[in-house]
Amino acid sequence: MKRKNYITLALVAAIIGLGAYALLHFEPGETVAGKTASDSSSAPESLISTAYPTKRTFPLQVHWVGTVESQASIELAALVAGRVESIDAEDQRPVKMGQSVIRLGGPQIEDTRARLTAQIESLETQVQLSQETLVRLEENLKTRLATKDQVAAAQEAKVRLETQLRDARLNLTTLNRQSRITASMKGIFTNRRVSVGQGVAAGQVIGDVIDTDRLRVKASLFPPRDLELQGREAAIRLSESQTITGIVRQVLPMASGTGAVTVWIEGPQIDAQLRPGQTVGGEIVAQSKSGVLAVPESAIVYDPQDHPFLFVGKDGTYERLSIQTGMTQDGWIEVLSGLKEDQLVVVRGAYELFYRKFNEQFKVQD
Repeated sequence: MKRKNYITLALVAAIIGLGAYALLHFEPGETVAGKTASDSSSAPESLISTAYPTKRTFPLQVHWVGTVESQASIELAALVAGRVESIDAEDQRPVKMGQSVIRLGGPQIEDTRARLTAQIESLETQVQLSQETLVRLEENLKTRLATKDQVAAAQEAKVRLETQLRDARLNLTTLNRQSRITASMKGIFTNRRVSVGQGVAAGQVIGDVIDTDRLRVKASLFPPRDLELQGREAAIRLSESQTITGIVRQVLPMASGTGAVTVWIEGPQIDAQLRPGQTVGGEIVAQSKSGVLAVPESAIVYDPQDHPFLFVGKDGTYERLSIQTGMTQDGWIEVLSGLKEDQLVVVRGAYELFYRKFNEQFKVQD
């Protein structure tokens, strides 16, 4: 009985040993055009697949980053010096054209208002008296108790007083209007810079009104030389799965301090889905390159210095091939140099090959 057990254990050990040997020395079969060619006698599926490079069309995309801004915005400024008495509009809320936003007061404004009010009252009395004097002189002129010169002088005095009264009333109206800062267009009141009780100087900016119905993206990019940008479509990436589009409406004439070109991107999707101050990015499709060699991203291997290379089949084994890559699109990478059309490329298992070669060439430190 024990003998049978020993025989059984020996058979099991032999099978395990053969399986381990096969796994360690199994050479995966190559594939043509992406289809795996494996020995029918080998049980495990190949970990390495090869395929010829393909020719694809790659669009030349210029990446950009930018900020959403309103096409129409105004700064609200104090027209007279004073103190903030009240804030009549809510922050980040809509305002109508002509709506009061902030009311100014304080000693300087109140003193001017009181002086103009007293001046108006005095001039109103003087105009009334000059009117009565003129009427009396015109009656006396009929009975020769007054001269024409006296009547003309009275008329002149009355006109002068009426002019002064009109100017005083206008000054008071202007003061009252200037002490109320109003929205000069329909929009959103934002960026308030003052608080109730704070003193402001004439010309000081107290906030902004922006039009959120007409937006644009102010974008910076580094395009190729002599590339015409105006009128091109721009993709705006909101997330990995959501993209909207706009049109390059204008290329600003001045470059930034870094040499970047600045453009305005506009469109109805921007108006509907973005907000002023939002930072966004995307690409502008400049032109397309057709018939270029490409391989799947899974075929590219990067060494510790981040240099890209491929493994290609050669004489029954795999050879490491240094390459230069270009554009990337939909899981494919353009190969600019280092690869020929008729070379079989490892498209699956490239990193396994790399680490196998790594272990053979480098000794891991304990």
